[in-house]
Amino acid sequence: MNLSPDCPPAKADWLTADGRVRLSGSGHADYVLQRLTAAFTRQHPQVRFAVELHGTPSAMAFAINGKALFSVMGREITPVETVPWRKQRGADPLGVRVACAALDTRQHLATSLAVYVHHTNPLAQIDAVQLAKIFTEGNPGGDYSRWGQLGLEGNWQNRRIVPLTTHAFSGFGTYMQKHHFAGRNLSADCEYLVATGRLLARLAEEPAAICVAAIGCETPQLRALPLARDGAGPWLRGEAAEMVAGEYALGRYLWFYPAIQPDGTLDPLQSAFLRFTLSPEGQQIIASQPDGYLALSAADVAAELARLTQAEKH
Repeated sequence: MNLSPDCPPAKADWLTADGRVRLSGSGHADYVLQRLTAAFTRQHPQVRFAVELHGTPSAMAFAINGKALFSVMGREITPVETVPWRKQRGADPLGVRVACAALDTRQHLATSLAVYVHHTNPLAQIDAVQLAKIFTEGNPGGDYSRWGQLGLEGNWQNRRIVPLTTHAFSGFGTYMQKHHFAGRNLSADCEYLVATGRLLARLAEEPAAICVAAIGCETPQLRALPLARDGAGPWLRGEAAEMVAGEYALGRYLWFYPAIQPDGTLDPLQSAFLRFTLSPEGQQIIASQPDGYLALSAADVAAELARLTQAEKH
């Protein structure tokens, strides 16, 4: 995509004092953003970037107020964040998937998720429908509160299930509500904790508990369950190919949120950078991070490009 010689505009709110284009977001995206911006500048020397990654809360604030060309996040925008976005930007937010989430937690990247139980729990597998019946109320066909409802016998049959989770309107909670829980109220049996570390620490203490947390965190005390979308299977462990193909039920993405115009359109520089990120070269840069984010499938790239085209014509 060609850019005019006067791009970026001299008075854009998302420019720094020295004329660089500000990008905001979470620090876990530093590897990919530094390399994407360097490659983009080689193609468009008039565009210089300032990558300022101070965390998700500030990232959303920068995008809402138009102080960053876009913000990068390891989760989707929450309903709470959508309210000031619409008020300030005058349009609905546009989130663009640019990569599949990571499978490794050692670099503190945004990851896909897994279902964990205590190592003493004999449950062999679980599906997303069963998961919703454990964590929420008012499910079609009833809710689950005892391990016997998932087929366990003996001492486990009447044992109470202890669901461990974060609150419904956290970033994690919003994802689960939107994609897996149909907006239902969380179960009265839920225990609330903050972040993967605390969820897994509590699970290690409570053999009857279950939680959803970052993938790749199995220990001698904790076991990740094979997962399916429903009882028909297939039962998957969250391998890279399953994530990219969209087969694994708890797969997630890395998102770019551009500070769109009040009429809902994109600035030409936003369009150009997003299209570069979704190009073969951009996706190869993303995939180059060892144990990092995964490039999108061809089908997902096509879907995101179609959404960009629609936004450009708004």
